[in-house]
Amino acid sequence: MADVWTVRLDVAAPAARSLTADDRRRASAIKDPETRRRFVVAHAALNAILADLLGVRPQDLPLDRTPRGRPFLTGTPVHFSLAHAGELALVAVAGRELGVDVDHPRPGLDPRQMAARFFTADEASEVDAAGTSAYRRYLRLWTRKEACVKAAGSRLALGLRLPVAGEVVHDPTGRLGGPFFVRDLPIVGDHVGAVALAGAEPAACRVHSFYR
Repeated sequence: MADVWTVRLDVAAPAARSLTADDRRRASAIKDPETRRRFVVAHAALNAILADLLGVRPQDLPLDRTPRGRPFLTGTPVHFSLAHAGELALVAVAGRELGVDVDHPRPGLDPRQMAARFFTADEASEVDAAGTSAYRRYLRLWTRKEACVKAAGSRLALGLRLPVAGEVVHDPTGRLGGPFFVRDLPIVGDHVGAVALAGAEPAACRVHSFYR
């Protein structure tokens, strides 16, 4: 089972009390106030969700980081992933390694050109043939790739040509490991999201709203 929370970032939330010391340090280093605001709300929601699951205060979460800087919980079977784009964040939690991603259309980006440059030939053709839905199809593939990369704890550059059709994704190069079980997320509006769990075993996915 994977649980995913949608988190609106354009809300007036009592965020500061849920931040860790590391969150506050990182937030203070963000110069742009809008970027800093989104960071604070997203990480406060993440901490509140994890703290509720573990029965501790957000400030007492047993968080650590891998050598690549990826945060994780020590001494627990809980795995999590955070992604945000625009005014929406996603928090995903499961009992195995996972990754979540969300994105939305950006002015000036040509989805067909991006797909031709970075995706597999079949995927580029799929985006090109999608007509008025080309941008959404591009984002659907992009978020699937990034979710798999996050589940692997790797770098996006290694996953851009990862073929992501179907529920179970295999990396033919072996660089990302895997396989990954991938689910598209039913997010409303312009945002598109996906979650990927390590391993081929199917998993149900529940989507919740953090700020109602």
